[in-house]
Amino acid sequence: MNFPTSHNPMINGFRLKLVIRLLKLHIFLVVLTYTRSWKRTVQIVSIIREKIRQYRGPKAIQKIARVNGKYHWDMYGVGWPSRAFVRNVRRECKRIESGSEHAGMRNVLMAITTKCPLQCEHCFEWNNLNSKERLSFSDLTTIIEKLIDHGVGQIHLSGGEPMMRYEEILKLLVKYSNHTGFWIITSGYGVTPERALQLKKAGLTGLSVSLDHHLEPDHNRFRNHRDAFTMAQQAVSAGNGAGLVTSLSLCSTKEYTTAQNLMTYAELARSWGVSFIQLLEPKAVGHYEGKPVHLSEAHKKILEAFFLTLNNQEAYRSYPNVIYHEYYMPTIGCRGAGNGTFYIDPLGEVHPCPFCRNASGNLVNDSVEYCLSNLRGSGCPSPSVPLPQIRKREEFAVRM
Repeated sequence: MNFPTSHNPMINGFRLKLVIRLLKLHIFLVVLTYTRSWKRTVQIVSIIREKIRQYRGPKAIQKIARVNGKYHWDMYGVGWPSRAFVRNVRRECKRIESGSEHAGMRNVLMAITTKCPLQCEHCFEWNNLNSKERLSFSDLTTIIEKLIDHGVGQIHLSGGEPMMRYEEILKLLVKYSNHTGFWIITSGYGVTPERALQLKKAGLTGLSVSLDHHLEPDHNRFRNHRDAFTMAQQAVSAGNGAGLVTSLSLCSTKEYTTAQNLMTYAELARSWGVSFIQLLEPKAVGHYEGKPVHLSEAHKKILEAFFLTLNNQEAYRSYPNVIYHEYYMPTIGCRGAGNGTFYIDPLGEVHPCPFCRNASGNLVNDSVEYCLSNLRGSGCPSPSVPLPQIRKREEFAVRM
């Protein structure tokens, strides 16, 4: 199946090498200004590089998306160059120095509504779906201000369908986008070219659009909405036109997980001009609770092979980068449960992630620190991989 390709944000080759060199130099200088020690800067930069290797795979970055004058290699990191990028590098320094991943979150997934016009097969908020709205606009601002004060690098707004609260999202972006990055995770519902431009102007970074099959009838059936595929396609087009970073998110079921299906999906994603493909494994929560939806090891190997192939092989350098969270979990552990991220449900309760439901507090009334203290030890099982330790700053006091 061939898809006509139009807009393509991916860069590679000589241009990529130049960008990577400048990026590495900038990271080194930011770390140096933070530590004021050459020795400790070299140590911290080496740890950052090792984390990237474990997260992405053994090979160097082969391609980067350039959108609206900034370079993006991951939808959970901020674009470079930007002040937000500098803040994120400094947060990473703080995490490494403290020896705790709780020292400032990289990103947080925040459900802002229970409302949704779709009834998706895999919905993890099924038990709350279309119930009475619990978070007022004031509650949303309270939670976001707490996250910003804690140093969260990026907030991903979800639901339900977050675009059901479009006007309030605009107000939140205008008020807070200078302090942290924002993405919207959407089915595509209500994303028009006019709204995408307004969202971009207000400070939105990107749109993650759910697409669970490359065939229109099958995606519509999965989402239980006759226009689901069209909405997703139009949302991506509107996002690209507005200068937003765009991503497709795939819940790869047992039935869908074949090498042929994934490659066809990649062709479609490239033709739509997205920067990222996110692979999610189905979990037995929400609408899938009690159902045998977990992937076999054979299915997981297919996803891993797809992840490594698209990200590393030269033939696929014009394709989007792939994000597959389960790839790095055996080596660096679960990033949920406050180890870089956590999930806030549409009631304001904090959980390790959308699929590990274990409320540790409510951010309308509780502090981030209180919730994080309760999250420790929860979430998916993690390997015993200690965070490399850096000695105290005073041990390397060097006058610059």
